[in-house]
Amino acid sequence: MKLQGEDKVWFKSVQEEFLGRLRPNASPLGEHLFHVPARLPQSAVATGRLFANRVEALSFFPHGQTVAEVGTQAGWYAERMISTIRPRELHLFDLDFHLLQTERPEIARRPEVTLHEGDSSQKLAALPGKHFDLIYIDGDHSLAGVIKDTNVALEKVRDDGILVFNDYTPWSIMEFTDYGIVPAVNDLLASGAWTVAYFAFHPHMYCDIAIRRI
Repeated sequence: MKLQGEDKVWFKSVQEEFLGRLRPNASPLGEHLFHVPARLPQSAVATGRLFANRVEALSFFPHGQTVAEVGTQAGWYAERMISTIRPRELHLFDLDFHLLQTERPEIARRPEVTLHEGDSSQKLAALPGKHFDLIYIDGDHSLAGVIKDTNVALEKVRDDGILVFNDYTPWSIMEFTDYGIVPAVNDLLASGAWTVAYFAFHPHMYCDIAIRRI
C-alpha cells in the first residue's frame, strides 16, 4: 500500500490493534474470528485456466449465450460482456439501478438486456430453471448473502454452464471487512461435483473464479 505521513501512522496503529485480536488462541491464524474455508483437492483445480484479469477471461465464453450478472452497480462489467461475448440475453440484478441509469443508461435500453430490481436471490428464483449458460455473482459479499445467491444460481445455471464469482478473497483491503466468497466456493469445489474452469487475477486480489460441474 502507498501510505505516507499521517495515513501511515494511522494505519500502523490500526494494524497493531487488529493483529493483537487476530493472533491469540488461533490455529490456523484467525480461526477464532473468521470462517475457515474447506481445503481444495488438487483435482478441483488441475484443468483450470489462468487469465490476467476478468476482462481477458471473457474470451473463455462463446458469443450468443444467456447470461446473468448478479450485482451490476454502474454496469461497467455488463458493458464489457455486451461488447465482448454479445449475449443473446443479459439479465442484470441489483437492489436498485440508479447508478446504472446515471452512468450507463444506454445499457438499460438494449433489447437483449432485462433489469431485475430488488433482492437478487428472490428475483433470480422467479426465472426458469437451468436457463443460464453463465451466471456472474457479484452481489451481497457476506457469507450468508453469497450462499443465498449461490443456492439459487445452482438451480438456474445449465448442467454444462458456468458460475463465476467475483472478489474471491477472504478479506477486502478497501472495506476492511471479511468476504464470504471463498468459503462458499470452496465448499462446492471440495464436494467433488465442481471444478475450476478459470481463475482471473486482480491488482488488489479481488479475483474472479469460474467453476463448472464435473
